[in-house]
Amino acid sequence: MDFFDLHCDTITTALHQSCGLDCGYLDISFPRNEEIKRHCQCFAIFCPDVISGEDAFNYYTMSKNFFGAQLAEFPQFFEQAKTASDIGRITGSGKTAAILTVEGGRVLGGKIERLQKLYDDGVRMMTLTWNGENEIGKGSTDQNFGLKPFGIEVIKEMEQLGMVIDVSHLSDAGLDSVLRNVDCAVAASHSNLREVCGHRRNLSDEHFREIVRRGGIVGINFYKAFLNDYAENANLSDILRHIERMLMLGGENSVCMGSDYDGCDVVTGIEKMNDIPKLYNLIKDEFGEETADKIFWKNAYDFFAERI
Repeated sequence: MDFFDLHCDTITTALHQSCGLDCGYLDISFPRNEEIKRHCQCFAIFCPDVISGEDAFNYYTMSKNFFGAQLAEFPQFFEQAKTASDIGRITGSGKTAAILTVEGGRVLGGKIERLQKLYDDGVRMMTLTWNGENEIGKGSTDQNFGLKPFGIEVIKEMEQLGMVIDVSHLSDAGLDSVLRNVDCAVAASHSNLREVCGHRRNLSDEHFREIVRRGGIVGINFYKAFLNDYAENANLSDILRHIERMLMLGGENSVCMGSDYDGCDVVTGIEKMNDIPKLYNLIKDEFGEETADKIFWKNAYDFFAERI
């Protein structure tokens, strides 16, 4: 099987715990399970809401340098991918293709020119907010707040650069602002469906359909609280319920994986990336091998192949 994962917080967790990506207690650690033949991992630099302005940009720089140090320390395991051809070459050699992303547009510190710096560093996708407010807009804690003028400037520049706009964590009104102001396909890197689990962080059916219509992608999040209204009862069958509805809404070519590894309380049974073959087999048995292969690799790969 292959595994293309749109979101993890492994870099941030490893940085704060002062450990390398070979330490076994991270959700994502190396060497990886040999059952995973090809692996492309989006590694997010997560900037919490308590950091802002120049401090936020400095935090990004520190995290990016840590990511670079991990690449240098473990060249046998993974390599940074900045283009689609990089993904093919790196995964073809048996290594993990690592795409750098950002979770929280506050890392810009309110300066539009820093988007070019991020792009030059290899950042290929960025969420606009986390849960709270920044210079771009607000997260899902205030669903009625749209993008600020700077936020509209940011998404238009991201569209020009070819940096994927990630709408996970964004408020409903903010997502509406994105859809009104740019024509490009967008990603929700780690979001489930609100109709299946009513958490505000999940997508409405209407928003999911529009993302699909534009040729965008949505990554299934493994966080218990986003899978089941009663988080303590969450299990792997809840992932199947979200996928079933996404497919019913026309998402055959849009559903992907967005684990949120090392950033949340993952549902029991797939607590580590090396458990992923278990989930693949469940999805294959439920929806067929062709659909499972799309969800675990092809949909995400095709999306990025057209954009980077």
